[in-house]
Amino acid sequence: MGATRSTANDGLVLQGVRCLVTGTGDELHDVDVACVGGWITEIGPGLTIPAGAATVDASSWIVTPGLVNSHQHLYQVGLRAIGALERATIGPWLGGLGARCLEWEAAGRLTPERIGAIAAAGLAESVLGGVTTIADQHYLHPAGATRPFIEATIVAAQEIGVRLHATRGTLTLGRDQGAGADPRLVQSIDEVLRHSAQLIDEFHDPEPGAFVRVDLAPCGVHTDPPELFEAFAALAAACPGVRLHTHCYEVVDTEFCRERYAVTPWEFLVRHGWAQPRTWLAHMVDVPVEELADIAAAGVGIAHLVAPDLRMGWGVAPVRAMLEAGVTVGFGTTGSASNDGANLLGDLRVAALVHRIGADHEWLSARELLGMATQGSARCLGRPELGRIAVGAAADLAAWDLDTVDRVGINDPVVGLLLCGLSDRATFVTVGGRVVVRDGRLVTADEARVAADARAALRV
Repeated sequence: MGATRSTANDGLVLQGVRCLVTGTGDELHDVDVACVGGWITEIGPGLTIPAGAATVDASSWIVTPGLVNSHQHLYQVGLRAIGALERATIGPWLGGLGARCLEWEAAGRLTPERIGAIAAAGLAESVLGGVTTIADQHYLHPAGATRPFIEATIVAAQEIGVRLHATRGTLTLGRDQGAGADPRLVQSIDEVLRHSAQLIDEFHDPEPGAFVRVDLAPCGVHTDPPELFEAFAALAAACPGVRLHTHCYEVVDTEFCRERYAVTPWEFLVRHGWAQPRTWLAHMVDVPVEELADIAAAGVGIAHLVAPDLRMGWGVAPVRAMLEAGVTVGFGTTGSASNDGANLLGDLRVAALVHRIGADHEWLSARELLGMATQGSARCLGRPELGRIAVGAAADLAAWDLDTVDRVGINDPVVGLLLCGLSDRATFVTVGGRVVVRDGRLVTADEARVAADARAALRV
C-alpha cells in the first residue's frame, strides 16, 4: 500500500466558535475545538491550549464538519458548459461527451498528467467550498490496457490535502453489445478486474482516518453486464473497507434494464449481490417509492444529486420518501459536465428551494440538507469518523464568516449558511487537523498555478 496519510501539525484550537454545528444533532455556541494528531480531542468553553498548538479566532464563524461529496467525476472539470450540449437530453449528451473525450485522445491530450492537472482544479475548488472528502468515480478509460488516470488523481488529492475515495469506474458494455458506449471507450472485464485489484493493493487504506480508499464503481446497469457487478461484489467482500457504487435510476437505465433484463434497476442489483451495506447509489430520480423500504432494509445508501438531476431535465428525487423509509441519504455534485461546478454548498441551496415544490410536509430543512452533506455522505462511504464534530472524530472542519456584509441580518446561522451569501467560499478548512484553507485562500497549493496548469492541459 502506498503512502495515503497526511501529517497534521502539533495541534490546533479554534477559539470561541460562534456557532458549532456538530453533525450529531447539537449546536453549540462560544466554544473551543481542540485538535491534536489529526483528531478532535476536546470541545468546550475556555479550553487549555495544548503545548505547541496553534490558535485561531473563530468568534465570527459558523463551523461545520467538513462537507463530504459522495459522488463526483473530477475529470469532467474539463467538460464544463459545452454550448452544443446545454439543452441536450441524456442520449445526445453522453454521445457528445464521449466524442469530446475521443478528441482529447486523438490530439494526444488524454494522458495521466493532464487528467491529474484537471482533477487538481476540481479538488481545489471543492476544498475551497468546505469539502474535505470526495468520492470520485473515474470511468474514462480507452479500450485496452489501463492508463494511470486514477493514480494521477490520487496524487493530486494528496497534494491538495483532501481525502479521496477513488472509485474505479467502468464502461464494459458497448454499442456492439446493445448498449450505448462507444467501443473505443470500452474495456474488458478482465482488464477492469486486474486494475481494480492493483489499485486496492497499492492505495487502499481501510483504517479510520484514511486519506485514500478505493471503491468499485461500474457506471451503471446500462453500461456494464451482470458478471461485472458480481465480480465486483466478490472483490469488495474480500477487501476490508472497499465499497460498491454505481449510477442507478437516472432514467436512462430504467428503460434499458426493463427491456434487457425484464427487471427494475434495483431488482437487477439484488439479483447480482449488491443489496448490501457496502453499497451506495447515485441519482435515484425515478426509483419506485415502493422499493425504498427494501433499499433501507439492505443498508444501501443514496447520494442525492439535485443540481445535475435538474440540469439533465430528470426532475427531483423523492428524498422525503427516502428519509421516511429509513434510507441513508448523502449529497453530491456529480461531475462538472452535468453540473458545471463542484459547489456542494451551492447545491444545498438549490435543494432547499426545489424541494419546496409540492406539499409543505415534504420540504427539506436546512439542517436536514446539511446533515446529508456531512453525516449522510460519510455513512454512504462507510466513514463513521467523518461528517461530525465530536471527541474522537477526524479533525475535518469547515468554517464560514458570519460577519461579512452579505450575511448581515441572519437570525439563524444554519439557515443563513444555506440561503444567504455572495459566495460559498469557505473562510477556513482543515483536513485531519491540517489547515488547507485560511482566510478564504488555498494554502496547500498555489490556486492560480493549479488553474493555469488545468487550462494548459486542455489546450490543443
